[in-house]
Amino acid sequence: MCQGERVPDDDFIDRCVARIRDEVPDAIAILLGGSHLRGDAGPDSDVDFDVLVVEPRDEWPSLFEVVDGRLVRISVWIRSVDEWLAGADEPQDWAFFLPSTDRMRLCWAADDTWRQELDRTSIGHPAGPPEIDHFEGEVGKVVNAVRRSDDLALRLAAQDLARSIISLLQPFNPRPPVESRIAALRTLLDFDVVPAGYRDDILACLALDGRATTSSDLYAAATRLTVGVLDIMAAHPDVLAPLVPADAAAHLADGSLRRYIEQVLGRNGSGVG
Repeated sequence: MCQGERVPDDDFIDRCVARIRDEVPDAIAILLGGSHLRGDAGPDSDVDFDVLVVEPRDEWPSLFEVVDGRLVRISVWIRSVDEWLAGADEPQDWAFFLPSTDRMRLCWAADDTWRQELDRTSIGHPAGPPEIDHFEGEVGKVVNAVRRSDDLALRLAAQDLARSIISLLQPFNPRPPVESRIAALRTLLDFDVVPAGYRDDILACLALDGRATTSSDLYAAATRLTVGVLDIMAAHPDVLAPLVPADAAAHLADGSLRRYIEQVLGRNGSGVG
């Protein structure tokens, strides 16, 4: 197998496909995907295969192959072809609510009919929806954790709040599809329409800033993000309205959402009341 950032060689792929066909006799197609196909794999990266069958199935077996005296992990996802095709309509959790795409290479198909239907170089996924309901709830969890002086609960709630804020900011910052989790993170850090201090604050709330953050600093970051995203939604009321439930759009329009969040944060929006 080629090491570093190159796709595994054809002999290795053929060996894996033959083994998968032997272990999954009802397979109708086998596709290569993941980091080796994207070109960002390391020497210890898994080699990822989608294995498609006709009947409903959802299994994740892992296999090992020996290459040059080293074990290489082969990651296999077995699912029905209908589920795999329907997956194109589903946002991907790893993409931080951004539109995404998975590269793929058809390595084997049971017949020409399946080959014609499944032979493609990628499959795209839509952006995730704005999680305005989670935003409302997570602000309360952050504040409650501060009131209880529960540092662990605060950090967990701050992560969830950050993800909901990312979902609300994504429609204001359209971007091309991303291909990996790290690409998604880098993309969202470069959003243009964001609260002041967004990059540092979102990293702090996601626990990705690489520094020890005190509870008070974390709460301040969460509060700045929360108030900032409220300001953005108020300044651009028509962006989210078509993307959220009708009641949420009404609460944005009449100011109820902002009044509720400021009530939770405290009268001045900057501290626990």
